Amino acid sequence: MSPLLFLRATCGSNHGLSIDGDDRSGVFKVTPPLASGAPPTEYLLEIKAAGSKVTVAEASQRHLPSACPERHINPDGTFCLFWEEVEDAAIQNDEAANDWWGKLLLFLRRQASASKLRMWPGKGDARAHGDAARYQAIAEAEAEKLGPSFRNALREERLSTVKRTKSGKKGRTALLLDGRRLLTVLVQERRVMTLKQRCKCDRASERKLPMSNCQDHAAVFVKFTLAMQAWRSAELEYEKALKRQNFVCCGTLDDCPFAPSESEPPKLAA
Repeated sequence: MSPLLFLRATCGSNHGLSIDGDDRSGVFKVTPPLASGAPPTEYLLEIKAAGSKVTVAEASQRHLPSACPERHINPDGTFCLFWEEVEDAAIQNDEAANDWWGKLLLFLRRQASASKLRMWPGKGDARAHGDAARYQAIAEAEAEKLGPSFRNALREERLSTVKRTKSGKKGRTALLLDGRRLLTVLVQERRVMTLKQRCKCDRASERKLPMSNCQDHAAVFVKFTLAMQAWRSAELEYEKALKRQNFVCCGTLDDCPFAPSESEPPKLAA
């Protein structure tokens, strides 16, 4: 069965109204209520079936940019609602359809906030772009093994990596917390450089164990650090690829990596 059938059956209970369409595509009016009680924005959306999944975009560009990676709107105008690395986006029953509507409503509420704040809300829940999302999934899974404080530091963007390559020495990647080095990973050997140092997990001060003896955390930190570095590299490659395609910044968010530099003349978004 077409996923559009399940979406039509459940749209009424999810602040939506089916306007037109068939099993392949449809136009829906969606009005997500706002927690503030302010008058909600009415969106006219086109939803298209793609096997058991769907794509969704504004039927006509009225409220949202035609494309904006930072607002999770793809270059073709479709919305990025799911993290395909860990989420099943198939719609094969009413329960899955209701879950899909829930994600869409949250997405549209965040769009309204982004327009006001000029920044994407819920940034800790945001998904990386392109191939970077795969490395983000690995990093988050490894962070879970190191404790809630470590996981929260990742969500709050307090963790980063620095790649160091010195003449005559193998590549090294340092893991930083708030700009201060926690540890260094030898990339080719795939191991923590100093295994005798105290572990950096949440229970380090309680256990007082060297990293080599603190469960499997030495291997976890290696996997986490390399995933963080690959995540960062993939994000930069994604940004470069879009810029090579002459992607135009919509200008609706501050601190956008796609915004023209001060030396570049501003471009007009379509």
